[in-house]
Amino acid sequence: MDIFRVIGIGLIGAIASFVLKKNNSDYTALAVIATGVIILVLVLASLSDVILAFNNIVESSGVSPALYAALLKIVGIGYITEYAQSLCNDLDCASIGKKVSFAGKIAIFVLALPIVTALIDIITMLV
Repeated sequence: MDIFRVIGIGLIGAIASFVLKKNNSDYTALAVIATGVIILVLVLASLSDVILAFNNIVESSGVSPALYAALLKIVGIGYITEYAQSLCNDLDCASIGKKVSFAGKIAIFVLALPIVTALIDIITMLV
């Protein structure tokens, strides 16, 4: 991922949104969404290397693949929720953004339960 490309696209999108807001506010939301989607695609394309590195770490450490999958899902939900909340805020829907954020926190809590259970099991074995 080239951060300068992401910054450039973000600035172009912000300028386009600003110009459209002054001239025709109907297309402002589309400019914001399109810019966000382009940035999201660029960022997701660079994540494959990180996921492969995590796979190597899990294989060499002996950590349960299920725990790894849960951890990866938690991180993904956190990032996607933050992204969706920011998009809602950009579209002047802050109250919806807060609800999206709350739903993401609940999803993370639910996914973290097996990790917490595994930690408690390990601690009870040590005692």
